[in-house]
Amino acid sequence: MIRIFPFLILAIATFGVSSSMTAQEAYLNSVWVLNEGLQDWSTGEMVEFASVGIYDPVSQIFTEVMEFEDSRFTTDIIVAGGSAFIGADNKIVKMNLNTFEIEAEVLLQGVRQLAYFDGMIYVTRGDYDPVTFGSIAFDSYLVWFDAETLAWAGELPSEIGVGYASEGISIKEGVAYIAINNGFEFGQEVGIVGVYDLTTGDYSEHDLGEDGKNPSHIKVTDQEVLLVNNMDFSSTSLSRVELPSLGAVSASVNTIVVGGVAAGCNAAAVLGDELVFQIEDEIGMRKASVSDLTPSAEMWGPATDVYYSMAVSPVNGDVYATVTNFVDAAEVQILDVSGTLISSFQAGAIPGGMAFDVRTVVGMTHLDMSEGRVVGEFDLMGRVWAQGNKGIKIETMSDQTTRVSYVAE
Repeated sequence: MIRIFPFLILAIATFGVSSSMTAQEAYLNSVWVLNEGLQDWSTGEMVEFASVGIYDPVSQIFTEVMEFEDSRFTTDIIVAGGSAFIGADNKIVKMNLNTFEIEAEVLLQGVRQLAYFDGMIYVTRGDYDPVTFGSIAFDSYLVWFDAETLAWAGELPSEIGVGYASEGISIKEGVAYIAINNGFEFGQEVGIVGVYDLTTGDYSEHDLGEDGKNPSHIKVTDQEVLLVNNMDFSSTSLSRVELPSLGAVSASVNTIVVGGVAAGCNAAAVLGDELVFQIEDEIGMRKASVSDLTPSAEMWGPATDVYYSMAVSPVNGDVYATVTNFVDAAEVQILDVSGTLISSFQAGAIPGGMAFDVRTVVGMTHLDMSEGRVVGEFDLMGRVWAQGNKGIKIETMSDQTTRVSYVAE
């Protein structure tokens, strides 16, 4: 509930606001971009440190906010519970969304992908052993931490649950879906979807078949689990898995081979009723039907670049896609859902994971804005509105009207 005090009523009247109501509206405060860094493989030294930065969609400026000097690379980033959580090779870091200070961190070898649910951060694991040239064996490949403190909270032991190095994880309605690939042991890759009920502790696995090995991307919709599989790194396949936890009568797996091409670690996303995925050295992204994996003859996106990573804004559906030559040049492109380029910005070395800091505006007034756009933002003292501010915000419009809103979080 919003309380309007007498001085505030006077301030609003002074600005000529003619009507008021209470409503909540989500807006994109910033986009967090995780840069993997650049390593000299002959010496093992980092030429450019792995880092994280933020893109402000209002100023359209990208700013690096932290380097990870003791990490060989970064793996994943999520924004959840009012903080950013970053997988940086050998640790997990929790960062404040406004000050960018580290709020907590924990050491963990083999951090791969992160997911949040009910106050916990869930983590998949996998790592390369330079001595055996195979996969490092862990007692558990799925572990979780308290999101507030990053204190150890639990694990799924490998002998009863996930038994191989794993990559993607997606949690939907209390069920974790895990892409299990054993991807650090060349020639011994597997293709399995692990399903772990976080409430009951029940665990089951679903084999993607001989053509479904080495899944690198996992996307969970309301009805199915979709995977892009690297197979033997020279071929690609797509898998669609129906499961009772997603409403199916029984579990079923459909895997199709995309012959003669490799997807590698490149971008993939679900856009509407299509799965889009990037093939190495192929301009534009391929498309396949979500419902049955039928390939499309049309490509997605402008015929100019190969995309390394991709994320979809939960606010307006715009697509953020990274472009890198893995040496120096790196940018993030912003495209609409049809693949039309809107704008772009420069990022750090090898931009990979991205996450969206979405906040809520509680509006107290709504004016006719059909002809206006925001030309200035101020607080009640007349100071320019700063990122991270909370409270009363006054926006002046190009049509000389004014909008007053309350930023709650």
